[in-house]
Amino acid sequence: MNSFWNGKRRFVALLMFLAGVFVALRVPPVIPFIQLPGEKFPEGFNIPFTDIRMTNTFVAAVIVWLLLLLFVVYIARRRPSDGNEVPPGGFYNMFEALFEGLMGFVGGIAGGRHFRLIFNMFMTIFLIVLIANWMELLPGVDTIGFIHPHVKEKFDADSGEYKVITTDGFEIYQGFLGISYVNGQCDWISPADEAAADEVALAQAEVAATAAQQAQIEDAAYVRYQAKHGDHGDEGANDGHGDDDHAEDQGDTDAVAAARQDALDARTAEKEARRDRGCYTGVATSSWEDGYVESDETDKKKLIPLHPDPRSEDAKLVPWVVLPFVRVASTDLNMTLTLGLISFVMIQYIGFKALGIGYLTKFFNFGTLFKSPLGGIDVAVGLLELIGDFAKILSFSFRLLGNIFAGSIVLFVMSFLVPILPWPFFILEFFVGVIQALVFALLTAIFMNLATVSHHHDDDHDHAEAH
Repeated sequence: MNSFWNGKRRFVALLMFLAGVFVALRVPPVIPFIQLPGEKFPEGFNIPFTDIRMTNTFVAAVIVWLLLLLFVVYIARRRPSDGNEVPPGGFYNMFEALFEGLMGFVGGIAGGRHFRLIFNMFMTIFLIVLIANWMELLPGVDTIGFIHPHVKEKFDADSGEYKVITTDGFEIYQGFLGISYVNGQCDWISPADEAAADEVALAQAEVAATAAQQAQIEDAAYVRYQAKHGDHGDEGANDGHGDDDHAEDQGDTDAVAAARQDALDARTAEKEARRDRGCYTGVATSSWEDGYVESDETDKKKLIPLHPDPRSEDAKLVPWVVLPFVRVASTDLNMTLTLGLISFVMIQYIGFKALGIGYLTKFFNFGTLFKSPLGGIDVAVGLLELIGDFAKILSFSFRLLGNIFAGSIVLFVMSFLVPILPWPFFILEFFVGVIQALVFALLTAIFMNLATVSHHHDDDHDHAEAH
């Protein structure tokens, strides 16, 4: 351990730590838009020779296969050609020890003449799922991608036209080398909502000023009443203090202005806080953007752009989200369902290979229906086993999807809340990725082994009758 951290490795680790602290303190955290299906790339990014739009989970799956191919080539080249050659050290030795350990482990569960097929299937699924799961730990996955305007078109039945409407998202800003960044500290607020909030604040300020003015008029009226009906009311009855004009003048005082300003202070403080975070808003309680509402003749709002330029002023009119280049393939039901179907097919294949057509008697066991009082139970158990086999597809798919998708969300949230020290959660997801890959592969191996075992119900019943 000490030799590992000697020399340059210590400085590299220290440099990486300082870089992480700098990025956490200086760069606003990126909050990806969380959705279950894989996000489609913009127009023009289709799967070659097809009209199907690529998704970021498809790209991740391709990367997984490429990494697996490179891994196989590496192991094949490092593998000793004969028993007399000394095996290389380092990573190859670690993998060889892992491989032999897993082979012995699976051999204790699914030994026999079908062991090679079962173990090959186990190891293939384990490596694919493991690499896919560990991709969520890599920097840039789920955080670097297209800056995408989060808008959509909706058909308006009244006008018979499609209109662009906005959804949730964030503001953006231009950073180093002109790269656009999503500002995770600024939830996007539409210009209309911003202007409406300002109008509400101004109206509340006027209400507060009117209330203060009315209170002063009432106070002045009370003073006049006291002057007229008090102990010295006769002397003060005609002293000029009962004039209505004088009472109205009292309303235009610093107290009224202070009441108006106090009502505006909350809105001003809110806008100042947004401005300090680098948000679009100004401080003055007025329209958010000049010209947002067009002339009175048209009386229409400015059209929302469908494909705005992130470097133009139109970028302020729409919310933005990050459409990642790569998203973990295990968080897409398409991949987990595909692996579940592959496991299901291999279970049936090895069952027919081992037992032939007799494999169907596991599910349709009518041989004892008229031979034994328990024959009906055998039929019911077979049908339940058939349903259970199909249920394995859902079990495989949603177990892996749920755990890895939830783990990705945990990493998003904790990296946002604790940007400097989220390492415990990355370590947790490291082991979750291993466990989920092992569970998926191990269950496949167990079910494949069970499929090779025949149900000797007839022999059992005959043996019971003989006694």
